Amino acid sequence: MEEAQLDLVEERIELERGTTGLGFNIKGGRDQPHVPRDSGIFVTKIRDDGAAAKDGSLQKGDKILEINDKDVRNVPHQDAVNEFVSAGEAVTLVVQHGAEDLLRERYERSVKAKEANAPSSSYRKWVALASIGVAAVGVIYFIVKHRKH
Repeated sequence: MEEAQLDLVEERIELERGTTGLGFNIKGGRDQPHVPRDSGIFVTKIRDDGAAAKDGSLQKGDKILEINDKDVRNVPHQDAVNEFVSAGEAVTLVVQHGAEDLLRERYERSVKAKEANAPSSSYRKWVALASIGVAAVGVIYFIVKHRKH
């Protein structure tokens, strides 16, 4: 899977798990991408009562690059979950803010560009009709050429 390079600033965030937990959900991973053409782990929800909401730095749509110095840019989803489970009380994240939106926008632009460069449906119809016409002329020529006089 292609790993997109982003021109976003990375931020290091330190969270204390506390009694309410880290307080956010993630999606993504090499085995179940959340964003087309990217195998990263993304924050999909910040719960009001968790450490992330109290700290305020982590946001929905952030891409998690590291968990306690462990690179999670291209790991299966469960590996990222396991890193959080075993991270202990103090959890240090390296994230790219707004990465999900930027990656989705880039993907949509690339799809639109491909569509714009693709042959139009009227062109494809013309090519199909021309092919049928050439084939018909070939069949008629064969019949006429091999007809017994």
